[in-house]
Amino acid sequence: MTAREQLIAYLATLGTLALVIIAALIVAALAPGVMGKMEVFGLGTVTGGLIGVLRIPTARTPVASTDSGDVNVSQETK
Repeated sequence: MTAREQLIAYLATLGTLALVIIAALIVAALAPGVMGKMEVFGLGTVTGGLIGVLRIPTARTPVASTDSGDVNVSQETK
């Protein structure tokens, strides 16, 4: 996955999570009886997803690299 695709996926996920939270808050404002049943919206799961998506993984850099060919590492015993 390229950096651009990761950014698009990150923003789409973040936007969806924000949309679900905003929709739940609007419904709770319009129907106060729903406020006691907010677990119906899965807000705990959404909040967990939001925390997870904010921890976006960084691209790993290789530990070692060579210009060409394979590298064999051997351990010397003394």
